[in-house]
Amino acid sequence: MERLTGIDREKWNAVRGKRRRVNEDDIEAFNDAFPQFAYWLTTGKTIPEAGQISPEMEKARKENSLKTG
Repeated sequence: MERLTGIDREKWNAVRGKRRRVNEDDIEAFNDAFPQFAYWLTTGKTIPEAGQISPEMEKARKENSLKTG
């Protein structure tokens, strides 16, 4: 995550441990690294037909393609 976003891993660990709140820079860096999750991150919703998915949807797609591929 640090490598993909440029945000220190300790900051991400603090967010994960609820010792630090996500800020605008975190969201922007996350969205730059994972543009397919931008809508989901900010709304909790997805628009698959527009390429806006959740991490769970991406995982399911990858697992499905392994089974059928």
